[in-house]
Amino acid sequence: MPELTQNQIARLSRVSQATVSRVLRGDPRVNEELRQRVLAVIEKHGYVPDARAQSLRSLRSGILGLVVHRSPRRLASDPFFSALIAAIIEFAGKAGYHLCVDAARAIQSRRAIYEELLRTRRVDGLILVEPQTQDERMPRLLQEGFPFVLIGRYEPTDAVYSVDNDNVGAGRMATEYFIRKGHRRIAHISGPRGIFVCEDRHAGYRCALEEAGLGYSSDLVAWGDFSEEHGYRAMSRLLSLPNPPTAVVAVDDLVAIGALRAAKERGVCIPHQLAIIGFNDSPFCQYVEPPLSSVAVDIRTLAQMATDVLVKLIEGREVPQRRYIVPCHLVERQTT
Repeated sequence: MPELTQNQIARLSRVSQATVSRVLRGDPRVNEELRQRVLAVIEKHGYVPDARAQSLRSLRSGILGLVVHRSPRRLASDPFFSALIAAIIEFAGKAGYHLCVDAARAIQSRRAIYEELLRTRRVDGLILVEPQTQDERMPRLLQEGFPFVLIGRYEPTDAVYSVDNDNVGAGRMATEYFIRKGHRRIAHISGPRGIFVCEDRHAGYRCALEEAGLGYSSDLVAWGDFSEEHGYRAMSRLLSLPNPPTAVVAVDDLVAIGALRAAKERGVCIPHQLAIIGFNDSPFCQYVEPPLSSVAVDIRTLAQMATDVLVKLIEGREVPQRRYIVPCHLVERQTT
């Protein structure tokens, strides 16, 4: 049977797909009768889960995988991913693993990377970031029984193991802060549509406005990417409106920096004429002029929890729950 999948092995063995996955990982807790049943099917059909190992016992690579949806150029200037990757390397090392990072911007290249990782099993598990509302990676990895953990959100939330911020609550928190300050024209510069973190922060922004009776206007929302250039272009458009905003919630600190630059070039006084809040509390926030207010995301805790969950999945240890939420808070500086 060519290209036998773990689901097919499970059906032929009359066991669950999870049992097949544990057998392939060498989990000692699997019932011996079930183990032999699975191994018999695997041997009969010539299924080899790891092209390098050529073994049905768990010969792990000792490597965790992280595939980033950024071009190398964008990745080099992104403080969130710099901090995230550094933290994962640290916590993976403490657990006895190394980290393999791939950067792929185009959908075709992302698909090729995941297929290669699944075919060769050159990593023991994957950490996924920036999930999309329609994300083909999750069903594929679940079908294969491949260990992975998501930094972000996926629906249904109990389908995968995930670690995340409360991004809806964070978007609401930043917007409510401006409302309490007396702002009534509050804009939102977001990232790409279809990315959960962007959709969630936008949902929190919209909810805060509607609950305060301010109404929601699509004219005050700009979708784009996570770059400073997008923040600059979006802010330039917002400032050209007949009734421009007096406050902006930006989806990311780099986006906020671009917005700040556009406002300053037009002689807008910060924060008296325009207040700005970013996200991630990047190290540079305190050094820009004026220092940038930002929603602080605990990147180290996200990385630590995601790495811990993934290592437990790889090693067949119990993970108490499917989803973990890491709190965030607002850091006030001079842009507000």
